[in-house]
Amino acid sequence: MVDLTQRGLKNIVKYSGLKELTPIEQAKLRNIAEKEYETLKNLYKNLMDLKIDVKVYGKEKKKYSIHAKIEGPSRIITADATDWDITKVTRQVTIKLKNEVKKQFKEEGKKWQGLKSLIYRFK
Repeated sequence: MVDLTQRGLKNIVKYSGLKELTPIEQAKLRNIAEKEYETLKNLYKNLMDLKIDVKVYGKEKKKYSIHAKIEGPSRIITADATDWDITKVTRQVTIKLKNEVKKQFKEEGKKWQGLKSLIYRFK
């Protein structure tokens, strides 16, 4: 497998909608997202980019909606969550992404095992 960082391609976390957040909220979001990006990178080896889109609803009491998307060479995996607390909603989105990655690779493994079992049956 070729390391993409050697070719000058970096794995990146891209944000959109940060202008709606205060600097403290931005720091919380970035801190959690960058930590979780490393764990996602361990689960999904071909991870290229993590895109996070933040939307804020309400003026007095803010409600946060986060849509996250993992882009890899073979698939695109998405997740979204909505909550009143920025840290909670960020964690929810990253947990959903992790579960989706695990689910996709689990299904892929099942298909392969099914093919193996067919080969062994006909030997």
